[in-house]
Amino acid sequence: MFFNKKFGLKERKVIVTGASGGLGRDLTLRLIRHYGCRVLGVARNEEKLMSIKTELCDLSEKFEYICLDVSQRESWTRLGKYVHSGRFDADVLINNAGMLPRFAKFGMYSPEETKKCLSLDQNSVIWASEEFLPIFDGKEGASIINIASADALCPLAGTSVYSAAKSAVRAFSEALREEYRGKIYIPAVCPGFIRTDIMKGQGRSVSPLVDFFSMPSEKAARILLRRANAGRSRIVFGFDAHFMSAAYKISPVLSLRFFKWIFKISGLDMFRDIF
Repeated sequence: MFFNKKFGLKERKVIVTGASGGLGRDLTLRLIRHYGCRVLGVARNEEKLMSIKTELCDLSEKFEYICLDVSQRESWTRLGKYVHSGRFDADVLINNAGMLPRFAKFGMYSPEETKKCLSLDQNSVIWASEEFLPIFDGKEGASIINIASADALCPLAGTSVYSAAKSAVRAFSEALREEYRGKIYIPAVCPGFIRTDIMKGQGRSVSPLVDFFSMPSEKAARILLRRANAGRSRIVFGFDAHFMSAAYKISPVLSLRFFKWIFKISGLDMFRDIF
């Protein structure tokens, strides 16, 4: 694993998308409390963003927020102008906002569901790069940290659109990493299942078994930031992520069949639309 020795998170000015809940919230809190960062949280829910200030108590001055929908191109234009104006001189961007559509065959998704997933999980990362690569180019220690998924290492039946979007994020990030090597640190982050509100997109109850095998978001934030702070080029964590990656490398065809079989024998309601 290659490292970028120039990068470090200590006392950076960081933009975190999807900051209002789940992993984004825990990344925000940890960046401020453990790395002394100033954070600009980006999300749609102002009430949840305001609650972060309350939770930070004496450190609340290190957090500010802006309400934007990053699945819309114009939101990135607004955010770029916000930074250009000097109101928040960011040098790190964490593209965390995302959604996991319900597990289902592709033919069961509406065009609106497909568009929403691609806009948030894939296009937002491209739009972010269009705005922030020119801003960060030449800024010492600058970084764009893109959070993909274990699905980018091994696609799963029932997650066709999500797998496509996250695979694109991984490939896009790794291409940019080489294009901007030595100028901007751009790692691809591929975590396994994390216990966050993203699972609410299933539109049905999530099994306690899935929760049991998912990593707590606080732990995920700790691992992600520790490895990013060390300058890792690719950040993969979670037993399921490593297992999926290894299985896919050994046999791309059989690994997909194996995971589909696991979904089937589980009998879980959240996987019913795959079969």
